[in-house]
Amino acid sequence: MLWVKSFHIVFVASWFAGLFYLPRIFVNLAMVPPESVAERERLLVMARKLLRFSTLLAVPALGLGLWLWLGYGIGMGPGNGWMHAKLLIVLLVVGYHHLCARMLKGFVAGQDRRSHVWYRWFNEAPVLMLVAAVVLVVVKPF
Repeated sequence: MLWVKSFHIVFVASWFAGLFYLPRIFVNLAMVPPESVAERERLLVMARKLLRFSTLLAVPALGLGLWLWLGYGIGMGPGNGWMHAKLLIVLLVVGYHHLCARMLKGFVAGQDRRSHVWYRWFNEAPVLMLVAAVVLVVVKPF
């Protein structure tokens, strides 16, 4: 079980690294002037590659988490309300990842209407979700 838990942590941390950086690319894309086509294309390539890589990291992170939960019974039984809250956080992270993919499609289509400041705030969401998940797993407040 410790091997599964170790790799789960590594893949979750790696997935979140991508989720921290992808919206930073969106900040830069929102700041690119319309005449800077080469810069925009370079940032779009970076964003596409990062999204693809982050998605590849998310799959084993989620799979190993399911293995810990369903295979080893971590968080099952009475007194494990923290797991329900953590699963909600996991759904929010998956939704955030999906939203990033949709936003990237919007940038590719030239429909990026939000300001760089909005993307800066949007970039804070995965930090809050990671903090919440770690606190729930370590402290198990309920």
